[in-house]
Amino acid sequence: MSGSFPTAQIDSPDELPFESEAYVQQALQLLGLNVPPEQLPSLVENFDRLHRIAQPLLEFPLPDNLEAAPQFEP
Repeated sequence: MSGSFPTAQIDSPDELPFESEAYVQQALQLLGLNVPPEQLPSLVENFDRLHRIAQPLLEFPLPDNLEAAPQFEP
């Protein structure tokens, strides 16, 4: 097949790198937001920071049989 792209073997979506610039561009487009070009680097930097902060929580192992609570009760 001509024009095909090489593919990498990825066993889990967790192995994909987080590309904050691509994420920000796509989110802005989907939400229909206009951000001045001079503010984009700061926005991307903040999403990088958010990703690093969230990593420990996202990597926390959860059992497969875990059920969500139907109602939050503190």
